[in-house]
Amino acid sequence: MKSAFSNPPDAGQAIGMPGPGPHLMTSSRWSLLALAAVFVLPFAIGSGLYWSGWRPVALRNHGELIQPPRTLPSAGALHGKWLLIVPARDGCTQTCLAALQQLQRAHAALGKNQERVQRVVIATGTAPIQQQQALTVVSPATEDESAWRQALDDFAPAVFVADPLGNVMMRYGEPIDARSILKDMERLLKYSWIR
Repeated sequence: MKSAFSNPPDAGQAIGMPGPGPHLMTSSRWSLLALAAVFVLPFAIGSGLYWSGWRPVALRNHGELIQPPRTLPSAGALHGKWLLIVPARDGCTQTCLAALQQLQRAHAALGKNQERVQRVVIATGTAPIQQQQALTVVSPATEDESAWRQALDDFAPAVFVADPLGNVMMRYGEPIDARSILKDMERLLKYSWIR
């Protein structure tokens, strides 16, 4: 004799309701798949774009990235700050003075981040460089000059950016534009983990 409690009826059947039909189960599966896609698809698309090398046009830098970065010769007190470097061969020409003026504008516009950035002139020869506030003049010794030349494209007329670890990683050719430098520096200072 079978017990009345051996196979209890489904709660829905006990009150006269039908069980879940095939349509409800298919709908549940689609909901689960859609939920999984919401979390997995952005990661998959982002990974694909990253590994393919695609970058958004609006987020590109204004300066030219130097690949691979070049290492500056040991410059003592210059390490630990972001550097905006202007090479000055045999004194500061009109091009050099114009670059320094643009750098002064960009540096002043950095506001509270000014202390993280140092403007530097690399001077070769004996012609004096006009001093400006917050401007460091470095005159490399003869034995160091070739290393400085290699790091700064043989003292090309340009502005170079070096990170706090002493890596020259970006350059701006002529004409030098303070707004372009400012935008790139703001982004670098915002996202840099090097303080």
